[in-house]
Amino acid sequence: MRAIIFDLDHTIFTAEQKLHDGTVELLDILKRLGIVIGGISNHDHRILVRLDEAGIRKHFTNVLCADQTLEPKASTGLQHLLSLLGAEAYESILVSHAHADILLAKEAKLFRSIGVAHGQDNSAPLIDAGADYIVQDIPAILDVVE
Repeated sequence: MRAIIFDLDHTIFTAEQKLHDGTVELLDILKRLGIVIGGISNHDHRILVRLDEAGIRKHFTNVLCADQTLEPKASTGLQHLLSLLGAEAYESILVSHAHADILLAKEAKLFRSIGVAHGQDNSAPLIDAGADYIVQDIPAILDVVE
């Protein structure tokens, strides 16, 4: 695996705009492993400010926001982000809490998709979308990244 792409809204950040537990540690480990990290968001460039405020922007090689492309969470947006990351779909993983993002990963023929349930009883939509793995929290992503 060369690249991992995170949905930033509600996957990395909570609804209260705080980082989910274990996020910084996971990003540190992925960087040490030499994995290129990208982010996608349906929000505008202010997500970059949130990444700065949380002290994690340095981990992301590139982040694609809604004001950079009309549809960052569409196949064309994802392909654009992959090219910015210097990665191919077959060597990339998408991590998200959202059904639609897992479907996007499948449509883009990514190597793997990981759904994050965040300890909630919301795995059914992730299963329905065909997530390759479903984990309960951010640190558990390491258990399924190859």
